[in-house]
Amino acid sequence: MDARSGGAATLLGALNDACEDFQRYGQQIAATHGPMHWELIGRIGPGEAPFALVGVVLRYDRTTVDLGVDLWVREGAFEVSGYGTVDGRRLLVDLPDVLTDDLDEAIDVLREYTRRLCSYRNVLDEVA
Repeated sequence: MDARSGGAATLLGALNDACEDFQRYGQQIAATHGPMHWELIGRIGPGEAPFALVGVVLRYDRTTVDLGVDLWVREGAFEVSGYGTVDGRRLLVDLPDVLTDDLDEAIDVLREYTRRLCSYRNVLDEVA
């Protein structure tokens, strides 16, 4: 495997790990909040700025919480951002955008933002 293939495999592995973390998070929140719906988000999109999005949507009563991490490829660099919204309008958390041309740094930010977002244990109590 050459360096490019190794980098792509490492990035895909990190995205898969993030999906697994968000899946566990959704399951844990559902287990502690009774009847609610949660859904894993995992998308990859093509285009001038290819992207990957991983996260979770939590629906409880009339409240919807979205937590996710975006990774974009823009002009040869990676841009990683993390967010949380309530009902698609109110910003719950907005992690700073990180722009880097270093794959390892982009993966580290992806992992850190996933960890931070999945640490919100009482998220539904805070917003409902």
